[in-house]
Amino acid sequence: MQAVPRRRARAPDETLADRARGEGGYLSELKQRILELRRQGKSLNEISVAFNISKGYAGQVCRSAGKGGRISDNRLQEKEVSEIVSQSGFDYVVGYQTMKKPITVRCRDCGRTFERLAHVFRDVANGTWTCGNECPLCRQDRQDKRKQEQETEREERRIKAEHEAQEVAKRKAERLSRKIGNETTKRLATHVCKNCGIEFCQMVTGYNSEVYCSERCQVRWLNRTRSEKRYKTLMSRRHDNSISLERLFKRDSGVCYLCGKQCDWNDGVTKEGTFVAGNNYPSIDHIVPVAKGGTHTWDNIKLAHRICNTLKRDS
Repeated sequence: MQAVPRRRARAPDETLADRARGEGGYLSELKQRILELRRQGKSLNEISVAFNISKGYAGQVCRSAGKGGRISDNRLQEKEVSEIVSQSGFDYVVGYQTMKKPITVRCRDCGRTFERLAHVFRDVANGTWTCGNECPLCRQDRQDKRKQEQETEREERRIKAEHEAQEVAKRKAERLSRKIGNETTKRLATHVCKNCGIEFCQMVTGYNSEVYCSERCQVRWLNRTRSEKRYKTLMSRRHDNSISLERLFKRDSGVCYLCGKQCDWNDGVTKEGTFVAGNNYPSIDHIVPVAKGGTHTWDNIKLAHRICNTLKRDS
């Protein structure tokens, strides 16, 4: 079996050119000319065009000799950088070293200077970067102005809300004051009682009414109105004017037809000039209630205790 020759180990820092020299070889004339142009600062594009070769092959030769890397930006002059910055809408001031380092430019709108990477202006001039043609100082001023306007608007809304709340509270207080004033005026005003015809003042009587001077007068007026209404109902039907409680008491011999007991004329008391009947006091009861179409005639009335008549109601 034929033995395979072992390859010599390559040192970590050894390039392809050094290994070729160490093996007794030499670089071709084309490679030497490529490296010569590279040492002069030419870019890979320029080298590929000069020798009519591919950019990848030129880069491989340069990397093997330790001259690889990106295209050198130092080939641009400050005048060219100034033109690029001017195309981006700014004025170049100072600071150009390479395209990867910041330069100082002046904004044409606000006149202030700021720093930005040089390659940004190149990309803006080429149209590949659309956000680099804006001054950061102007943008910050617009943001600060907008923030101030928003704060002013919030403060105005707060002041307006407070003013509206104060106006609402003021109107509410005025309504309450007018209500209290009207109530006080009513209570101090002089009124005439609808029942007794006496002038009265609510502040004196303590009864909350502008029509009646007391609860007693109000009850009496309502009872009188009810009695008058009932009387009008009776008068609109068949009515016998000869009917009286004394004649009915004599006709029925003073006996209640509901419970069969004797009625008592003396069952009652007089309070403050008003007679108040008792439970056994006689009363006129309609067999067919007036509310249900009954008439006030002798054939439809009978004697009954006041309490019995009350319990019977209109049944």
